[in-house]
Amino acid sequence: MKKKATRKRKGLSNLNGMINFEFGNVSYQIDTGRRKVYHRWVEVETSKTFLIMGAFNQTQVQSRGV
Repeated sequence: MKKKATRKRKGLSNLNGMINFEFGNVSYQIDTGRRKVYHRWVEVETSKTFLIMGAFNQTQVQSRGV
């Protein structure tokens, strides 16, 4: 039985890094590569993640002028 060579997978989070985002007077860290939201380095619950990512994406669209 041959073993297949494995490669390390480079995540987008390594390329993009973490982004600080202010939402509702609370500072969150967004990992755009993994689409995860953290507050004080603890992952935020899924329902709140959708709200925060939606607000973040909306600000990105507005800042691009599209």
